[in-house]
Amino acid sequence: MIKLTNILTEILNTYQVEAYMLTDREFNITDVLDQVRAIQKITIVRNLTPPEYNQPVNAEYTLVSIKFITRGDAKKDMEKIKQDILTSDRSKNDLRVPGVQSFKYKPETLKRL
Repeated sequence: MIKLTNILTEILNTYQVEAYMLTDREFNITDVLDQVRAIQKITIVRNLTPPEYNQPVNAEYTLVSIKFITRGDAKKDMEKIKQDILTSDRSKNDLRVPGVQSFKYKPETLKRL
């Protein structure tokens, strides 16, 4: 008999990637990461920034690990996730994560789990 976990593994692929975010210091990083977690397909966001990392005065760099699920091409989904984090179309809805000034993922860290 086929196990449910095997069926889900075949249908949904889980991926992990590391990314850099530049955020405005006026926004709490915990709140920003919570907003990133709310984006469709993202399941887990972890802050990997070491405490001793030197931060600029007016912004904050954050290294994050993101886990997400997909049924299709993971690279295309990462581009869509990046677009959702950075884009704001207020005529339709506001998808932009408040406080995020820049978001770059590292393609070499994209791997299937």
